[in-house]
Amino acid sequence: MTGRASTTSRPLWTCPKCRRQFINTNMPHSCGRYSVQKFLAGKSRHAISLYEHFSALVSDSGPVQIAPAKTRIGFQVRMIFAAVNKLSDHGLEAHVVLTRRLDTPRFRRIETMTPRCFVHHFKLESLSDLDEEVKSWLREAYQVGTQEHLSRR
Repeated sequence: MTGRASTTSRPLWTCPKCRRQFINTNMPHSCGRYSVQKFLAGKSRHAISLYEHFSALVSDSGPVQIAPAKTRIGFQVRMIFAAVNKLSDHGLEAHVVLTRRLDTPRFRRIETMTPRCFVHHFKLESLSDLDEEVKSWLREAYQVGTQEHLSRR
């Protein structure tokens, strides 16, 4: 077993204060008690419906942990692979983490974090935006969240 393969089986570190789990010890984060309920508080029915449908699509990829933070809701397997960053009447702003740069006009911005880590930002304005293309991004990102790609290197 290589050092990379052991990465996917190594236990996650749990922050003793907020109980969030991370792939590495003492990861910087907005430590606090956050919740989906607090994130959705005061949002319109349309916004909440977008969030609920997006969250259901994420869960269709496999078992996930919801990782609420100060300004977003992350979806995590071993690492956060998708997140809702902003939610309003104008839509749901989110991102997925992929191991490749995927160019499509639906992505508003793509950040290169490392040579094999790209954060793809997008916005969904209506339930009809939650289509097969979005489902495919989430399935691919879910695999990144498992960190299985590290053991295949």
